[in-house]
Amino acid sequence: MTMNSSGPISLAGTTAGVSIEIENGGNGTTQISLNDTAVRSLAGVTTPNSTIIMPTNFYGKSNQFSFSITANTTNYVLRASALTAGWNGSSKLVCTINSGVYVYSTGTGSYAMTIAGSFPGGVALINNGTIVGKGGDGGAGNGSSGGSGGPALQVTVPVTITNGSGRIAGGGGGGGGASGTSECHGPYKGGCDFYVFIGGPQGGGGIGNGAPNGTLTAAGGATGSGAGSGGGYGSAGSAGAGSGGAGGAAVVGNSNITWVSTGTRNGSIS
Repeated sequence: MTMNSSGPISLAGTTAGVSIEIENGGNGTTQISLNDTAVRSLAGVTTPNSTIIMPTNFYGKSNQFSFSITANTTNYVLRASALTAGWNGSSKLVCTINSGVYVYSTGTGSYAMTIAGSFPGGVALINNGTIVGKGGDGGAGNGSSGGSGGPALQVTVPVTITNGSGRIAGGGGGGGGASGTSECHGPYKGGCDFYVFIGGPQGGGGIGNGAPNGTLTAAGGATGSGAGSGGGYGSAGSAGAGSGGAGGAAVVGNSNITWVSTGTRNGSIS
């Protein structure tokens, strides 16, 4: 959290917002010095032994690294991306997904976003955009079932999530395919030397870029008579001759999450 903006500041101690050692990720009892690199970094006075550090140097300071996802991105692994962005691997990490940004998956077997690994100072996610799994593909025109939608968010470590204006959603299931037909071929009227199978219409793809014609914002409709439409966020596709695919999970690892606000979530949460 952020240090207090007035009043006393202590070098150590167990009071969050006042203790420099707690702000730097300690337990309140570890011995520290004003010349420690982490302490001077928090104060914004980085040259040791040359500049006097005053308590006021710590007012309003926070030992956390904040960064934003500002453009659409795929198969996002938070820890690796934060390190690339300049996070030191130990301070608290706060990631914000900007409004209008989609974090999505390129395959139904992978997550749109994964929060896993070591976050010694804690980690928080503020989602103002959309985290969405891959949509299932529509079933083939031989009566095949639509594919299942993929999962959106996997969490394996403690994290705080604010999803007030955002959406976390599994991909939509693909629509079931229509039945094909067998066409008679032969030289004699009323007889067939052989049959040729002609495939029927494919089912529509689920929202989350399922084929055919599913996008990040819309599911694909039935491509012809007898085929099913793709499912919306986290929802199953509709049946054709084949059944519709299941919707993808919104969240896997919910027991690790502290929700500040849940916002819009589509699909199972487990």
